Amino acid sequence: MRITSVTPMKDEGPYILEWVAYHRLIGINDIIVFSNNCLDGTDQMLERLDDMGIIRHLPNPSMFTGNTHHHWQVINYMNTFPRMRRSDWVLSMDADEYLCIRAGNGRFEDLMNAMPGADVISFNQLNFGSAGRNKIAEGLQMRHYTQAQAYDGTHRTRTPRRGVKSLTSKRANPKTFGNHSPIFDKWGKRDVTWVNGAGESIAEVADGSQIKSLGAPHFSYDLVQLNHYAVRSAENFLIMRDRGNANHADRTADMKYWMKYDVNQQENREILRFADEVEAQKEEWCKDPELGHLHRAALKYHQKWIGRLRKDEDAHKLFMRCVRTHRRMWGSDDEGADAAA
Repeated sequence: MRITSVTPMKDEGPYILEWVAYHRLIGINDIIVFSNNCLDGTDQMLERLDDMGIIRHLPNPSMFTGNTHHHWQVINYMNTFPRMRRSDWVLSMDADEYLCIRAGNGRFEDLMNAMPGADVISFNQLNFGSAGRNKIAEGLQMRHYTQAQAYDGTHRTRTPRRGVKSLTSKRANPKTFGNHSPIFDKWGKRDVTWVNGAGESIAEVADGSQIKSLGAPHFSYDLVQLNHYAVRSAENFLIMRDRGNANHADRTADMKYWMKYDVNQQENREILRFADEVEAQKEEWCKDPELGHLHRAALKYHQKWIGRLRKDEDAHKLFMRCVRTHRRMWGSDDEGADAAA
């Protein structure tokens, strides 16, 4: 089977090899990445991975249209690709999202075996917090951030709803592939089996339009979850804020965003069954002189980037607010607010 994923990226250099290695390991064999306006060498790393036959890299069409809705440009563009219709399964996901399959041995084939007959699988984001980490760190992100929101209940919301991404099969033949789920014409005449992360039908809420979230009792993490590392460390959060929003140039992450996504309600280590293999693959790729150099250069760039931000009074104040808010809500952090200051 051809399992195609489509992802936009900007300035994700230190995390690319882990992300690609993991998703190839679980069975996504056709990874397409679009980059735009990169400063840390992300585009060069993706080019080298393309040269090596590991992924496909393309410039985001926003680079020549001038449209600042970078993510939406990718979604619109990918729907012109004949490849999407020829792939057995299609998934749109972000660089801070990891498809974590809980069924069987955690690989794509295990998910298919657990959900025979499914045409669309809409699974839910599981937001991972900072785990009390304040500073950018080398090594696997999946090892650093193991604290997540609970599988049920709410956090800073009145109703329990969870974000959605979807795997769409060739059989479904949607009108368009959306960022969150496929979109269909004449839904009442469609014969599509649409299920949630437990393999249960969500026909009562799937009306053919794009589903961006599922509320209780329809969301589930029984067989699959989407690990969402929205903030990473407090320093990573400053960089994310400085980098800007992929769809809204006039919006930026703030304390409200940090408090929403720095959620650390449960220890969740599901994905770590693959950590050793991911690390080994990452090390193997870094033996390539060009790719290894680009990876190390990206990490240094981010370290210098945070150094500049920490010298900015407003950015430093935001950093300290993040650290102290985490300590107040979730207990002491790994490094300590005083040391981080």
